[in-house]
Amino acid sequence: MNSTASESSGFIAIDKPAGITSFDVIRRLRRITGIRKIGHCGTLDPFATGLLICCIGSYTRLAKYVESEEKAYYATIQLGAQSETGDTEGTIIKTADVPSQLIDPEQVQQTALSLSELPVPAYSAIKLNGTRAYTLARSGVEMDMPIRATKISVFQLIAWEDGSIINDVSQLSYRCTVSKGTYIRSLSEWLAQQIGTLGYTIQLRRESIGVTSIEKAVTLEALNPDNWKQSLISPRQVLSRLTSLELDDVQEKCISNGGDIAIPSDIQITNPTCALYNTTNKLLAIGEVSIDSIHPIIVLI
Repeated sequence: MNSTASESSGFIAIDKPAGITSFDVIRRLRRITGIRKIGHCGTLDPFATGLLICCIGSYTRLAKYVESEEKAYYATIQLGAQSETGDTEGTIIKTADVPSQLIDPEQVQQTALSLSELPVPAYSAIKLNGTRAYTLARSGVEMDMPIRATKISVFQLIAWEDGSIINDVSQLSYRCTVSKGTYIRSLSEWLAQQIGTLGYTIQLRRESIGVTSIEKAVTLEALNPDNWKQSLISPRQVLSRLTSLELDDVQEKCISNGGDIAIPSDIQITNPTCALYNTTNKLLAIGEVSIDSIHPIIVLI
């Protein structure tokens, strides 16, 4: 990779507005940066807002490491009805009575934390026999949707200003931190069932991915061809879960040529996948630890 391409690679955190797709964000970034090779680390539905970490240039090869991180959300459910899509994009297909208050909010929260699986929504992008699920759903095809493993590490019901959990228009809000692949639309429907009614997600905002929070994000409107590089965020932060190693000049040359390096004796390996930097804090490669060495699996220079 030449120096110009290297300088045009990086991570950028976008605060996605409602009403556009995640790929619309990519299209906008391509126009702003003049770079074609851009991807994102975890789709947000069109009605959702919040943190969308995008990979530019050679950093698109690192998306899987970001996608595997836990993600935190703030969501609001409209209780008493079921939407065809599980959100505001679909039509209402069922209605139900809503209890005036939760019998035991603490029990609901504890049950959520013990949840281990959720169904994939019918209106999702996964493929069933080679066809996107949402395409089959729109065609009226009956489907048995797969169940996906999930882990909820944080779950909190959010009280309204008057102290109630369910407000006077039958809405409920919560915050959660969940594992990769968890559909919040499914979690909202599950939560409504625990309360004894139906529900669908009317507001969804992603607040963090790993240790990267929405505070690091910028709006698309704030970016232009002259300033976008100033909004790039440190790979040390985005890849903080990986073991971080700083290489000297000899090690850098070896890694650049695809060679292995010895594991430094003074470094504690907390994760067998390593982010390898040079002395000027430039990300050089991703490496994997073997018995006594580190082998580069993705070289960025």
